[in-house]
Amino acid sequence: MAGITLQLQDAIATIAINLPQPKNSFRVENVQALGAQLDAALEDGARCVVLRGAGAVFSAGWDIGSIDPAADDPMAMIGQVVGPLCQRLRALPVPTIAAVAGPALGFGFGLALCCDMVLAEEDALFGSPFRHIGMVPDTGAHHILLSRTGFALASELIYTGRLVNGTEAAALRLVNRAVPQGALTEEAQKLAQGIASGPTEAFRLSKEVLLEGGDFDSMLAHEARQLQKVFATDDLKEGIAAFQQRRRPVFAGR
Repeated sequence: MAGITLQLQDAIATIAINLPQPKNSFRVENVQALGAQLDAALEDGARCVVLRGAGAVFSAGWDIGSIDPAADDPMAMIGQVVGPLCQRLRALPVPTIAAVAGPALGFGFGLALCCDMVLAEEDALFGSPFRHIGMVPDTGAHHILLSRTGFALASELIYTGRLVNGTEAAALRLVNRAVPQGALTEEAQKLAQGIASGPTEAFRLSKEVLLEGGDFDSMLAHEARQLQKVFATDDLKEGIAAFQQRRRPVFAGR
C-alpha cells in the first residue's frame, strides 16, 4: 500500500516510507502523514519505532518538482511542517531506529539522522546535496552533523554535497553501523526487540538527558532528577526483584 504505513508487533512500530513519487521523495502531505503515524504508534503502545523505506530506497529527499519557485514564499509551507516533524521525531519518548537501504539524501538524510540510532546497508548512500540547487540543509541537519562529525567534516559534506556509502558513514560516525546487503531487516528487528523489551520509562528519562546535553555538572544534576523519577517506576522494582531472585527481568515499560 502506498503512503506512510504503520505496523505494530510486539511493541515495535515499523513505519515504512512507500511514496508514489520517485525514490520515495517527500511532499508536504507526506510529512504530515508521517507525523500522524508517529502519534498513532505511541497511541498504540509502541516501545520502539523503526523507520524504513519500502523496497530498496529510504528517501531521496524532497520532491523538488512539486515546488513552484514563482509562488509567494514557496518554502513557507515546507518550513511549517518540516521543523515540527523533526522536533517530534527527535524528541519522541521511545527509542527510534532508522533502517536505511539505498539512498537517504537531503530531507531523507536528515530524517534518518533525527532518529536515535541508524543502521545502514553497506551500499546505502547518504548525503546533503542541497548545494546543487542553491539551498541550505533542513531537518536540523546542521546541528546533527556538527554534533556527530565536528565542524570540518560537517562543512565538507554541506559545501561539496559529497555522498558517502553506509560503510564510510559508519566509519565517520554518521550512523551506528553498516550491515551486509540483505541483513538490514533482521539486524534492525533484533535491535528493536532488545529495546522494546527493556525499561521504556528509564530509556525515556535517559533520552531527555542526552537531548538536553550541557556540561558535566548540569548533566549530573539532570541525572539526579531523573533518578528520583525512575524510582517510582514498576520496571525498576521488577529489575531489582529479578536481580535478587536471579532471573531475567520482565519489563512492562512503565
